[in-house]
Amino acid sequence: MANPHFNISAAVVRQLGDELVSDEVTAIVELVKNAYDADADYAHVVVNTVDPPPGDQSKFPKAVGYITIEDDGMGMDRADIERGWLMISLSGKRVLKAAGGVTPKGRTPLGDKGLGRLSTQKLGQNLELYTRKDGQAATQHVAFAWSAFTDDKSLSEVPVTIEAAAAGRVKGTKLVISGLRNPGVWRSGAENRLIADLSQIISPFAEARPFLVTLRIDGRPIDLGQVSTKVRGAAVAKFVVDFADGEMDLTGRFRLVKLRGNQDQDSFEHLLARDNGRSFFEYLKKRKAPVDFSYSDDPNYFVEFKYRLQLSSLAKVEMVPGMAADSDPVVADPGPFHAEIDEFLFRRDEEGAKLGGLANTTEVREIVKLHAGIKVFRDGFAIKPYGLNGEDWLRLSAQQTSGASYYGLRPQNVIGFVSISEAANNNLKDKTDREGFVANAYSHNFRRLMLQVVEVIGDFYEWSRRNFNTYKADLPARSKPFEGGRKAIADAEVVARRLATYSRSAKALEASTASARTKIAAVTTKIKQAPLLTSAAERELAELLTEANQALEASQALFDQLAGYAEEAKNLADIVATLSPRLDVLNDQLQDFSELAGLGLLAEALSHEVQNQTDRLMQKAAAAIARARKTSPPNADLLVLGQDVTAAASALRRQIGHLSPSLRYQRDKIESFKVASLIDQIREHFADRWASHGIETEIEPGSVDFAVKTSRGRLTQVIDNVLLNGEYWLAEAQSRDKAFRPKLAIAYAAPRLRIWDNAGGVDPAVEDVLFEPFITLKPKDEGRGLGLFISAQILESMGCSIALLTDRNTQDRRYIFELDLTGIIDG
Repeated sequence: MANPHFNISAAVVRQLGDELVSDEVTAIVELVKNAYDADADYAHVVVNTVDPPPGDQSKFPKAVGYITIEDDGMGMDRADIERGWLMISLSGKRVLKAAGGVTPKGRTPLGDKGLGRLSTQKLGQNLELYTRKDGQAATQHVAFAWSAFTDDKSLSEVPVTIEAAAAGRVKGTKLVISGLRNPGVWRSGAENRLIADLSQIISPFAEARPFLVTLRIDGRPIDLGQVSTKVRGAAVAKFVVDFADGEMDLTGRFRLVKLRGNQDQDSFEHLLARDNGRSFFEYLKKRKAPVDFSYSDDPNYFVEFKYRLQLSSLAKVEMVPGMAADSDPVVADPGPFHAEIDEFLFRRDEEGAKLGGLANTTEVREIVKLHAGIKVFRDGFAIKPYGLNGEDWLRLSAQQTSGASYYGLRPQNVIGFVSISEAANNNLKDKTDREGFVANAYSHNFRRLMLQVVEVIGDFYEWSRRNFNTYKADLPARSKPFEGGRKAIADAEVVARRLATYSRSAKALEASTASARTKIAAVTTKIKQAPLLTSAAERELAELLTEANQALEASQALFDQLAGYAEEAKNLADIVATLSPRLDVLNDQLQDFSELAGLGLLAEALSHEVQNQTDRLMQKAAAAIARARKTSPPNADLLVLGQDVTAAASALRRQIGHLSPSLRYQRDKIESFKVASLIDQIREHFADRWASHGIETEIEPGSVDFAVKTSRGRLTQVIDNVLLNGEYWLAEAQSRDKAFRPKLAIAYAAPRLRIWDNAGGVDPAVEDVLFEPFITLKPKDEGRGLGLFISAQILESMGCSIALLTDRNTQDRRYIFELDLTGIIDG
């Protein structure tokens, strides 16, 4: 009697194969990947929707329609087929990858589940395999029908034939899938979509394409739309990312036409193109940028920039356990990768087409439309859904909702790729259904890095745009200083009066001129009528009088023109009289507009501070409620008051987004107080909060107290901002290393106050622009980069300043914030 054992219904295999892949394109790509894993130089895909399968030896001569995938790879012999290919989920590739091995051509296999051939049932009803192993004399022919995988038989009972086939190939494999299940997807409109999908999944970039893939449908060769160097040469901007050993390098450059925006060509030529943007670049050099930039050595480009960042410096990066059992967690490094992003302008960019060696922008537009998006390719094969069919995994469309919508990266104007490999990025694992990465710390950090790339590019574009706007506004003032509208009106009135005076003088002069012309004409006529009675001197005088008369005639014409100007001067005076009151209205409107333009930043800044101050208020209310409950009997009035305060603070947070724009500033109360007492109050306020997070604080030995005279609330606001910033990064460091002991340190001696922490310091990527608005390494949904900017503005209004000192910690990073309180020293 046989031992009890499990068996499996053949129908389960059909069900498994149906769930493995979502569509025909994915099925084709899985089979093409098998050719890659077999060290093939090419994979030729042929689709025929009407004819029976090719070859006299086909086991299914009556099937309608077929697909063949042919390669010149290593091939298989009968033993490989029986012990490997026919054994579901047995994969020699998995064993090879686990051992760190590679194929003879040095490729790390893409497949490792042993399930790829099951995807063929998505395409057709029958499968045949013609294969010859390199160096073997015989070609093996395998055939079976998916219809044989039924509920009433076990997997081992499914009929399969293996026999020698007629010679005809040196090596490699040819799959024949016949009896197409859905021939309509390869025809008419559906065909175009399928081809578009396939052309995106098999890398169109030469830099990320490992081998040749061709496609023919019903006898027609199909262009899979490779992105040529000519098309890429037409890009208005190019960006390159290289990540290795935990450090990312981003470089970029863009052409001057990127800044044209919606302005007309003449304005663009006047402002920028006349000197290839050199004057504007000199203007930019005087301002702090979020990245290092320089004037491009390539005359076709305007500026180039570079940005370097450690993965560990980003907020919210995820950790994994260290290699040793007792070692600290380490940052989850997704492995080295290379990325390239090209941005295009379709409107009025004939220059780009010429740079690419193209006649016009039509080819550029078509290729970019087909391949729009930033895709992830593993060894030349796209990982769905990243960047495919409009999937915006890097949130490029979010930039279109900002004020810099014209300048930011747009998903439909960008093509690009991120190139990873199976060998170097094995922690970025594909899902079983090939629909994205498995969610883990490595894939999350990979995405975080690429989001940072998009944010840095967007920030630099926005910075350039804002400075270009101020450059345009300042240009007239630099050429001829404008001393105000009132003076311009006064000057116009003076000019009008002078013109009227000149007109009256001209009329008097015109009368004298007419009399002189009459007398000159009489003398000249007399001399000419009696030439024999005149002397040589008189005849010479006649010539001079004739010239004088001609000059007077010209003067008469000038007087006529002046009369016209006089009439215009009268009109100008009327216009000036009308313009003067209108200018007052315009000045008022301009002031209103300036206030409105700053309202956005003010609202964000105020929202930021309300969050901090209501947090402080709610903590105090919570402490009061706790004390009220501990009293015996409980203090009911204090309990109610604490609850009311908490509710009011919560309501204030909800309503801050609806602030009225009619707010007016109020003067803060000015008082004299000691810095040490203020620091003690702040430490007491945060004591419970910091204790819950395990944060220690200390006053540096040698600190010397001193008095200041200012608004206690405003100075508290500044110090809170610096401390809360430190608290955030201490929490980040603590989340990565449970043994980490967070610590805040404060030192003071007139006129300076210093604050620092042991979280690791400020990343070099932002150390020079830390006090500019919107500069942060926090995720966008957790920080807008306004806290330190607000602190700097408040201190400046008090005659003080804040700086990041050049001292460096053990990680060779700057870390000490210094408040120079000279402007508020008391005495």
